[in-house]
Parts: sequence; C-alpha cells; structure tokens
Amino acid sequence: MKIELTIPSAHMYLGVPDAVIQELGSELPFSQAELDELSTSVIEACTNAIEHGNKLQSDTPTRVIFEFTADRFEVQVFDHGPGFKFDTRDFGKFPEDLMQERGRGLYMMSAFCDEISFSRHNGEFCVKLVKIPKAGAADAEQG
Repeated sequence: MKIELTIPSAHMYLGVPDAVIQELGSELPFSQAELDELSTSVIEACTNAIEHGNKLQSDTPTRVIFEFTADRFEVQVFDHGPGFKFDTRDFGKFPEDLMQERGRGLYMMSAFCDEISFSRHNGEFCVKLVKIPKAGAADAEQG
C-alpha cells in the first residue's frame, strides 16, 4: 500500500505523520517500540525538511510518502531545498554531545531505522527511511 501526504512547512503539522504511522502500524507486525522509533525518525526528517529545506515557509509543501507491507515500512520525506552533501557524512557516528538540543537528528534516524538514504528528484531533496519488523521476522523463523 502507498499513501501520500502533503503538509504545510510549519511545526504544528509534525504530529500528522506520527498519527499516520501509529494508525497504519497498528495493523502491521511492528512492536510499539519499533513504531515509535520510525515515528521519531520521520518527525526528525520532517523537521529538517520544514526548517532547512523549506525554510519555514508554510506555503511550501513538505511531501511524505508512506509505503508499507507486512515485511517493511518505508517513508520518504521530500522538501524543496538543496539538501546537503550526504555522500560524505557518517550518519552512524555518535554525536559529540548527544544531550544537545540540535544536531542529532541524522544520527537518531540512522540508529532507529534499518535503512536510511538521501537523494534528489525533480528539484526535491528526499530522505528515505525504512523499518523492518523484528517481531514479524522472529515469528516467521519460528513458524
């Protein structure tokens, strides 16, 4: 299944992708902790898109695409900014000050998701996050 959502680039809409993940995920073989990790990662990606990509211009949309099956939950977040040099960054590197308020979103996304990738498509910057359910895989192995 695939669902596409467009939200204004304003912080007040960050709860919308979270609500979609929680609702859709309740029907999939994900634990609540796994859904919370994916949701946190998507909120971080949307925050970056809203602040850095779309510069808090509420009339510039942030696009979120949710694709899901029983085996995987994939979320793509698109903004209209130039992005950053993602090919030279180590996203798994522990931040120097993990307790600081800013600068740890990419690390969190990398730590909480099974896959993270970045690309540019038709003038948009895209963050793709993938979560694979661990409980479902364990149940399949035992069955």
